[in-house]
Formats: sequence, C-alpha cells, structure tokens
Amino acid sequence: MEKTEVELLGVQLTLVGLLLVVFFESVFPYPLVGLLLGLVGTSVFLTALISDTWP
Repeated sequence: MEKTEVELLGVQLTLVGLLLVVFFESVFPYPLVGLLLGLVGTSVFLTALISDTWP
C-alpha cells in the first residue's frame, strides 16, 4: 500500500471507532471495540506519517 492509502486507512479506523463510542455508548461491547479501533487507527496513521520522515 502507498503511504497515502495507509494514512487514509488510519483516519477511517479512528473515525469508525469514534462513531462506535459516541453512538453506541450504552451497548456493552461497542464502546470498547470503538476505543480499540481508535487506538489502532491512530497508531497506523502515525506510523505511516513518521515512516516517511524518519531518517
């Protein structure tokens, strides 16, 4: 995958996680899954961002 595709994947995972946390906060497993997706999305995005500029 190209760097841009990986960055977009990270942003999409983060947004899906945020939506799960916001809209399904009272249903048990969804907020936890949303938080995990948010963490994974953020780490994917930051890894793609740093890997291009890392010396």
